[in-house]
Amino acid sequence: EKKDLKPLIDANKKIDFFIKKYPNTDYAIDLKFKKDLIQNQLAAKELFVAKYYISLQKWIPAINRLKIITEKYDKTIFIEEALHRLVEIHHYLGLLEEANKYASILGYNYNSSEWFKKSYKVLNKEYKIKKKIVVKNEDSFFKKILQKIK
Repeated sequence: EKKDLKPLIDANKKIDFFIKKYPNTDYAIDLKFKKDLIQNQLAAKELFVAKYYISLQKWIPAINRLKIITEKYDKTIFIEEALHRLVEIHHYLGLLEEANKYASILGYNYNSSEWFKKSYKVLNKEYKIKKKIVVKNEDSFFKKILQKIK
């Protein structure tokens, strides 16, 4: 687990060094972008391991991994799912106050996300997730114009 992350962790440290040493260069902008990519990859790995622990019903290690995401990788795309998984686990364990805490954080920051809807469904069994209705328009705008011209 740690062995395959070593190159990413090393790259992250080197990027931090260069950003601090040369903050106003053209390369700093590129390095910040690459740092975000590394952060996303590290968060993805933590989430992968957390899901593995969830599948084994090892709740404490799963919670610890998810909390690492919320503390260290809170600016990544994986924060929403991590918060949702924390809601699920705490609700399953009967820790409703903790589940509500994570659900409120998710709702405050990401209230239009699918993960928030799923968390809301966990806490409110009667809630039904609305599916998006896609209206298919058979004729495009240009086809309608061409039909009027003919």
